[in-house]
Amino acid sequence: MMTNLMMMKFMNNSSEDNFIRLPKDVLVLNTLAMGVAIQILAKLTEETTEAWKDYIGAKAREQYDQLPAKQMQEIVDELKSL
Repeated sequence: MMTNLMMMKFMNNSSEDNFIRLPKDVLVLNTLAMGVAIQILAKLTEETTEAWKDYIGAKAREQYDQLPAKQMQEIVDELKSL
């Protein structure tokens, strides 16, 4: 869900440096966890899951666009260690 949306920017760039390999279980668990969190938020607030997906996606994009390269690499390194 959100993981795929957040990774789209990487996919638009053909440079090999913009790709990492993640175990399927990490990707799937991350995606499922985001989906569960969105469902809980929707239930607690009576907003739609679609509204929460849009809001979280926009906030994630804002943070991503402001993320320094060093901090992005730290996140990638952390994921690689899983």
